[in-house]
Amino acid sequence: MTRTNTARRMVLAASIGAILLAGGTAAVPAGAAAAAAAARNPCGLYRDNDQAMYKNCSQANENLFVTRIVSSNTYHCVTPGSVAHLGSWNNVFRVYHRGTC
Repeated sequence: MTRTNTARRMVLAASIGAILLAGGTAAVPAGAAAAAAAARNPCGLYRDNDQAMYKNCSQANENLFVTRIVSSNTYHCVTPGSVAHLGSWNNVFRVYHRGTC
């Protein structure tokens, strides 16, 4: 490789780095910030990798009836602010609210 090619590559890398740094300072719209916060703190049924999870964001206990594709159906009592593991995402068919527990 010649010195000219090396110098060109260094200038190109520095330019790309400057563009990326400048692009990272853009403001995030309020709606996008709210969506990002909701993704970090989901309420209700959500997927965590290949697991089905449920977070209770209400002030009361929630009684859940979970229907499954392969294994038997189950009930879960989820206390306020807690998260329940419902099983494999591919096995959970539906989740029904059955009132309080």
